[in-house]
Amino acid sequence: MRDLLLVIFLFVAIFYSFKRPYLGVAAWIWIALMAPSYWAFGFSQDFRLNLTIVVVTALSYLFATRNKDIKVNGLGVWVFIFGLWTLVTTTVNLNSYPAMVWDYWNQFIKVLMLFFFITLAVRKRLHIDTLIWAIVLSISSYAAMEAVKFILSGGGHMISGRAGIIADRNDFAVAINMCIPLVVYLIQVTRHKTVRLGLWGILLLNVVSVVGTGSRGGFIGLAILAVAFWLRSRYKVPLAILALLALPVLYQSAPEDWRERQATISTAAEEDSSFIGRLWAWKISTLLALDHPLTGGGFKAVLDRRIWEYYAPFTPKFTFLETPPIPEYSGSKAAHNIYFQVLGDHGFIGLFIFLTILALALLTNLRNASLGRSHQVDWYHKLAGSLTLSLVGYGITGANVSLAYFDLLYSVLGIIAVMTLRRDELLVREKSPTDVSASSPAGEGRRVYPTRRRGTRAAASGVVDRA
Repeated sequence: MRDLLLVIFLFVAIFYSFKRPYLGVAAWIWIALMAPSYWAFGFSQDFRLNLTIVVVTALSYLFATRNKDIKVNGLGVWVFIFGLWTLVTTTVNLNSYPAMVWDYWNQFIKVLMLFFFITLAVRKRLHIDTLIWAIVLSISSYAAMEAVKFILSGGGHMISGRAGIIADRNDFAVAINMCIPLVVYLIQVTRHKTVRLGLWGILLLNVVSVVGTGSRGGFIGLAILAVAFWLRSRYKVPLAILALLALPVLYQSAPEDWRERQATISTAAEEDSSFIGRLWAWKISTLLALDHPLTGGGFKAVLDRRIWEYYAPFTPKFTFLETPPIPEYSGSKAAHNIYFQVLGDHGFIGLFIFLTILALALLTNLRNASLGRSHQVDWYHKLAGSLTLSLVGYGITGANVSLAYFDLLYSVLGIIAVMTLRRDELLVREKSPTDVSASSPAGEGRRVYPTRRRGTRAAASGVVDRA
């Protein structure tokens, strides 16, 4: 049954993607984040869903889009430079299995293609909101479903992702934290009461889902998001009182193993073997970058056992934070930190480019939020604020995971780029017909229809946009 539904979805997505490229991009995002093939067990697993949608979206843009006004801003330039630099580092990679590095680079190029297709195909508020819904219906809806299982099991169900790149519970916690601000945005702009009520349910279940992953980094990120939302709220005192009353009760009602895990945050560096393993990976990433400052070791260099064992003897006293010696034949570990991941993979130049992308996106988005407020375009201002929180959530909780090449990050970056590139068209205040007719001459591409008022023959202007 799941295979049949998946095939039906594919044909529907292909049909509408041919007509409207932005729908193809939305389907692309949904497939990349949801990985629906993981839900099927039959013939549909052999379908190349993502590749099919990518090809259809590309053809649709080439043949169905009339005005192909290609625009690029600074953010797009830096993302392109990062893609070129990863090509350089892949060419000179140090991995024992170069073919695997090239395969990973091919996967990353598809992620970058998603970013650039967003900037090409997405032009209006409707397009942007469609992408936001695609993200929420992929990550947040699955997180809500897992939260229900967690609640019904009394905290016994361990929540983790199902899609390939976010199967790990720590990675999934980061994805949820990035989506929570987007759910809040949809709540703010959705007018349908039933839909808004459903979004409130998803929001609360997403909070439970982060807790249910047991991820310490995810919980820290959630706490920071809560503080950020509180600072932006108009009801700071009531919310503070509610939090002081509710948090102790919620903490005591949480599963005991979850409380024990969160209690180890302050002592993780000395007692937690998992965290010590990450310290080893961070040190080896740094040592590798110091030996190869320009290009690093290429994708997944730290996971190469030969590289790991070469640098392992130097780790105990490297930097001021001493760590136990790495046991022989312990096996390599992932960086579990987006910054050290890029440093080890692409050297100091790659890390500089990556940090520049994040900083430029954040600064650009802050400016978008300010412009949205000054132009009184409410949805633009609120979306920019939500995307800022999404980036902050990624930047903080990303210190705990290896998600430097995450589809969701580049989807968010693509939306920020569109909001900047299409700023003049998007920063148009949504006006009532009377407002538009009063502020705009009757000849500016609009028809004016007379409507009679009671007690007078004077005409009032009712404005209807031309199709």
